[in-house]
This record gives sequence, C-alpha cells and structure tokens, in this order.
Amino acid sequence: MKNILVINRKGGVGKTLVSDELAFALDAKNVPYNFYDLDGQGGTLHEPVEMDGAEISIVDTPGSLQGEMGEWIKDADLIIVPMRPTTTDMPATEVTLELVKDNAPDVPVVYVVNGINRFRATQEFLEFMNEEHAGEPIYCLPQSEAFTQSRLANQSVASYNAKHPAAIATRIFTDGVWKLLGLDI
Repeated sequence: MKNILVINRKGGVGKTLVSDELAFALDAKNVPYNFYDLDGQGGTLHEPVEMDGAEISIVDTPGSLQGEMGEWIKDADLIIVPMRPTTTDMPATEVTLELVKDNAPDVPVVYVVNGINRFRATQEFLEFMNEEHAGEPIYCLPQSEAFTQSRLANQSVASYNAKHPAAIATRIFTDGVWKLLGLDI
C-alpha cells in the first residue's frame, strides 16, 4: 500500500482540498483507498474510511505542528505540500519542509501551489519556487470559484466542470501523483 501524506504546518493552504481531490480521482477510477482526516477541524468532503483491498492511503493533516508529524512523515511514500503563492506563507512552509527533510530525506515531495493568479506576487513566488526546487514536481491550481462551487455540490472540480481550467489542472496534478507512485491508475 502507498501512503500519501498531505502536510503543511500552515493552515488554509489547501490540504483538505488536495486530499479530497485525490480521493475523488480514486473514486472515479474505482480504486479502493483509505482516507484519514487528522485535521480535527473537519471540512473534508470524504468521511474517514478504510476500504477492503485499499491500494493507497491518503492522510490529511492539521495546519499546526503535532508531535506525531515526524512519525507520519516517516510512514509516507509520497509527501504533498500544498502552499499559497505568497511570501508570508513561506516561513511556516519552510518549517514543514525542514521537518520532512529531517524525518524522511529520501521520500519524494510534491508541491501544490494553490491559488495561482495572474498577479505579480504569484509570478515572483513561482520564480522563487523554480529556483529553490528546480527539478522537483510543482503543480499549480488556479485561484477559482470552480473549487468552491464543486465543493458545495460535494463533487470533484474535475467532474463538476470537466473543461474548466481548475479541473484540467487538478487532473494533471492527480495523474502526476499516480505516476510518481508508479501506479497505473
């Protein structure tokens, strides 16, 4: 079984959105999985579940440091770090990345920059990410009302409005995750 840990010490960066979209992608392909919501705030569209024959576990973590985070990181086969495209979010994200490096230096990390827009601050942030993390997988999800609308409908953005740029970006991200894990999904 492959364990996906969705983690960032910073709250409000899209951990739950990313976790739900991964689960929706597995639902669409009838792939059994386990879903764990360790956040305590709720907000996930998926209930915690352990399915028979699960091939993947998705773990949505809280937006604060927890004593167990080091162990969660060590158990991961892939770590996904969602973040917002602002420099004010970077200090908390850097603490998360240090924790990952200290506990699982060989585990692949995927970055999801959530809330991309056309403004200069976003472009400067992406340039920074490309300089600091050249060669590492960085996926971008656009700033879009489509995410809110699909969540209100209790659906993936990819099925709610399949041709929307947010849906396309989400499918590129989820397909990239399966490929990184070596899964033919």
